[in-house]
Amino acid sequence: MQHLLSFLFIVEFCLVLFLFAYQLFEKGLTFKGGISFGLLFFIFIPIWVMILTGRIELSVADFGTTRLGDIFLKDNLPASFKLFIYIGAIICFLYFPSGKEKREGSNSFKIRLGFYFVLYLSITLIVLEASGILEGGNWYANRHDFYESSGSFAVLITFILNACKVLIITSLVFKWINKEMGFYRFLILVGAFTFWDMIFTGNRIFVFCTAIIIAMIFLRKYPKKTIVLIPVLLPIVFFAGYFASIFRHMRGPLFLNGIPTPEVFYTTLKNAIKLDPPEPVSFFLGISESVNVNVIYSIFNEYEHYLFGSTYLKTLLFYIPRSVWQEKPESITVIAGDYFGGPSLVTTIIGEMHMNFSYLGIVLLPLLLWFTERVLKRMLPGYHYFGNILLFFFGILMFRMPYSDEFLVFVFVVLILFFSKLRFKYTRAS
Repeated sequence: MQHLLSFLFIVEFCLVLFLFAYQLFEKGLTFKGGISFGLLFFIFIPIWVMILTGRIELSVADFGTTRLGDIFLKDNLPASFKLFIYIGAIICFLYFPSGKEKREGSNSFKIRLGFYFVLYLSITLIVLEASGILEGGNWYANRHDFYESSGSFAVLITFILNACKVLIITSLVFKWINKEMGFYRFLILVGAFTFWDMIFTGNRIFVFCTAIIIAMIFLRKYPKKTIVLIPVLLPIVFFAGYFASIFRHMRGPLFLNGIPTPEVFYTTLKNAIKLDPPEPVSFFLGISESVNVNVIYSIFNEYEHYLFGSTYLKTLLFYIPRSVWQEKPESITVIAGDYFGGPSLVTTIIGEMHMNFSYLGIVLLPLLLWFTERVLKRMLPGYHYFGNILLFFFGILMFRMPYSDEFLVFVFVVLILFFSKLRFKYTRAS
């Protein structure tokens, strides 16, 4: 049975990889491309490690206090079969026709990069000041205290902040693609912005998405050159991926004494390397955040307090203060963290669906993805390639992050695009 499941996983991997390649080379960046990449990276890398080594090892340094544990394939055959079925449900969505894709071409709107950046910078300064992180403290503790004390306001500005990040990155990519910006200038700007954001907000997903979008654009435009350059690019990918992986050990103590100096950064980096030294298996598990798969297996094996869609309602109810409604639905990461004994745990879209609907989630998941793709496309009329970059971006985000949170970020992206186009005329009173 173990070998049969391994074979079935490999068949699914080939189906998803083929679909991803088809989407990329025939249609460019798409929502389905983002979903399929998320599946290949966050699920199949750990699965390949499990097939080749027999287990997905849990990082004790990060999650040793939780009820999670190593996942051994031979001991988790029923849960592995459930994961196989869920992946099959996603594959059904991926192969279902999407209808006519938006053509690539010039946009009919002007990018307001300055507007997005000023809004981003203003909110970032508010968060840094309100959380007290500039005066020093642990990143995790300061962030928790900020959300506890600021309630709905903190949630609101976080959604707007993340929407600004997506718009800034997408705008820079679009300007580069449209030859409004040279490649080296683009690389410096997008690299500086995403690195700054990762250091001060502790969030690595935007750096990851940016790197993947750039890589996919290059692969599509220069497939042969990209393949030839793989030996040269591998060391860069290794060091960048390894740093992003161990940064989870750095972000907590990095601001203990306020804004970090180069010496503090270097010391924190050395400690992170000692805690998680580079090693092939741990590297692949680290860059793919394999704990997400450990969480999925634990959900399949243990979780029975089904939520019946409550986490998806957050999209409609996020603005209601918890002081008014104590039972307001929590984010799925908080619920998973509370259940398994961690501060917050990522479930991916697979785990969130199962925690809400149990086995009915197998049927509902492709329907949710189909509905989401339709809605996102309708909310981005006439943006062509700019919109395609956004759709790919949100395909990755919605696969890995809490669905309601990322849907709300998308709503704020659309709102910011709308308000950035407005022109206000001022007249003097006579």
